[in-house]
Amino acid sequence: MKETIVIMTQTRSQPDYTCAPATFTGGCCCPFHMAWVLPMGMGASPHAPPTSGPKPSFTDGTLKDLSSFASRDDAATRDLYDVLEPGQLLVIRGATVIPMHGERLLPAHDVLVRDGRIVAVEPTGRARAEGARVIDATGLALLPGFADVHTHPSIHSSGQMWASLLGNGATADDLTLPYDLLMFLYLAGGITRIQVMAGTPEYLALRDALRRGQFRGPQLRVASPVIDGYPAVWAPTITWQVSDAEGGRTAARRVRESGYDFAKPYTRLPYEAYVAFSAECNALGVERTGHIPAAVRVEEALFRGQRGIAHAFELFYNDPHESRANLELLSRRAKLCAEMGVTVQTTFCVSRAFEYDIGQIGPADYPLDDVLDPVTRWLMHPDSPFLKAFGQDPQMQYQGRDCIQHTLNMLRALHAEGVQLVTGTDIPNANASGRHSMHDELDVLVEQVGMSPFDALRAATVNAAAHMGDAESGTIEPGQRAELVLLRGDPLADISATRQIECVVVGNALLTRQSIERGVARARSLYDAMPIPERPLHTRNDAESAGR
Repeated sequence: MKETIVIMTQTRSQPDYTCAPATFTGGCCCPFHMAWVLPMGMGASPHAPPTSGPKPSFTDGTLKDLSSFASRDDAATRDLYDVLEPGQLLVIRGATVIPMHGERLLPAHDVLVRDGRIVAVEPTGRARAEGARVIDATGLALLPGFADVHTHPSIHSSGQMWASLLGNGATADDLTLPYDLLMFLYLAGGITRIQVMAGTPEYLALRDALRRGQFRGPQLRVASPVIDGYPAVWAPTITWQVSDAEGGRTAARRVRESGYDFAKPYTRLPYEAYVAFSAECNALGVERTGHIPAAVRVEEALFRGQRGIAHAFELFYNDPHESRANLELLSRRAKLCAEMGVTVQTTFCVSRAFEYDIGQIGPADYPLDDVLDPVTRWLMHPDSPFLKAFGQDPQMQYQGRDCIQHTLNMLRALHAEGVQLVTGTDIPNANASGRHSMHDELDVLVEQVGMSPFDALRAATVNAAAHMGDAESGTIEPGQRAELVLLRGDPLADISATRQIECVVVGNALLTRQSIERGVARARSLYDAMPIPERPLHTRNDAESAGR
């Protein structure tokens, strides 16, 4: 083992590609991420680092001023929830319960809920229903709510960037959904647990509003801002930049001081900064879930205590071609992940987006017609300046090439070794149960990775709860919080049944199929009213000029 550690503490050799010093994309994963960089630019933040000369040890460029959206109430969704009276019993009667603690099913069972907690799971007919709210679940399947542990909800600061990018007079207010409606869209897809994977003070305000019951939504954890080097991949508005070991230690301390739930290291963090950052996180007990910096070998990152990997493709992303395609190497890394208790976020949705971004797959293989958010559709239009720039960027072409197949190979190796996988999309906005949502991750895990439906569902429930440090949900048993999804189909027979949502229980409130449909229509109406052009009008030269 000593010999192995010596080998792994060498910095990682870089892939064989040539990247111009001032690339348009800046090394982002896809246009969703690029859009954070382009419109605001490196000078957008009042705290942006200098463009020349010595780099500060630590720079915090995040915007501290909060929008009014974070302080608003639930006016946009209040009528969608059927709220139980305090102490009132809810009986979900006659369901096939899939409790997710063990592989057993409980046909014809009742689940009893009071004041947002499960109080009993028992054969149908035992419960006294006087004064209770009863849901007839005969022929339906009941599961714990699902998770998207890698998402980027489009909040007001996102709208600031979209408005600047569109250049048509739109304001951030024009492009932002009320936060209660934005959070409703996750619940409408059966998603009762999310992690924001690039935090800011605005996201902390959203999290705190949910926790104090200002409006309803999924359980939410917030990563630190991206902890990166110079030049950063993303805009300073969502980034902490670090140049040396002391900056790495400062970043680790700031995670705890600022109230973020965990730290997110990123791709360009320098080697010495990552080493010091890791040691300080270990000393402070700060969780790390993020990228593996390009300067650090996968194995060393794990030895230094990083136990959360933000993408399956992080385990090969920065490697030369022969390593990316080396199934034996991927298997060894999967085995090491299993031995060290690492959790890996699936994020197949963004691997697929990556191939679309570079033109390896076309619009027919990446349909956007049911995507709710018009900004996302605009960004991913074939005429988008982002996609045109991607086609000219050798770094993006290299890293995106065959990303789907490599990701599938990595996921298969991780599953074979019993590594804890958790479902995440890395898609910026909720899309209910449509395409490019968490449900796509489940489909891929079963249909292409070869997992059983039960194991795929574990990734979205039990594993996700464990990853988020939550012992009070993820299963259906007495004492757990009531975060439940009632389905019209059987997901153990057909995993696509997770999209057939009949009802969602979140605490003391219900979302019925009818209210879900009304709420999604409401969101669609607001999205459709946003001042977004039908198609991008920029040329490739426009994009290049903007990038400069």
